[in-house]
Amino acid sequence: MNSDTFWQIIDSIRHENDVNLALRTALSTLEKESIAQFDELYTQQLRRLWHWDNWAFAYVICGCNSEYDFLDFCNWLILQGKNNLEVFTKDPETLADYPHIPYKENLPAPYCDELDLVAGLLYEDITKDELPYHNVVNFQPQGKKFKNKPKLLKEQFPKLYEKFWQQK
Repeated sequence: MNSDTFWQIIDSIRHENDVNLALRTALSTLEKESIAQFDELYTQQLRRLWHWDNWAFAYVICGCNSEYDFLDFCNWLILQGKNNLEVFTKDPETLADYPHIPYKENLPAPYCDELDLVAGLLYEDITKDELPYHNVVNFQPQGKKFKNKPKLLKEQFPKLYEKFWQQK
């Protein structure tokens, strides 16, 4: 499993209705070592995203108030594919024009619950052994914590603020 194969798998499932099932199905065709490597590559992406700067724009878009909300947001970011992920983390304001942000009850809901667990659970089902658990939510995000004051967020992310901000 290399980075290119990892992203090919992500790209192959990203438009499925049940992405967790689609990922499990895609990974189930692989050898157990490749499943473990996919899990490690996924965790590397999560750790890269686990940064206060990213949490700040997630907060503006959808009000991520907990580590688990932010984790689900990071899962959704990864699911958008390598190229989109690079663009969004370099220039979060591009998300204001991104047409694939899901909504639930008229509110932005760019979350993907438990996608980060799929490879580990499949590995355990196949081998009866557990992979090392890479729980990023047990660690403080990198960087300096953002201030959640509306005025500051509006200055930092004017396009996102205009499009998504709701009274949090």
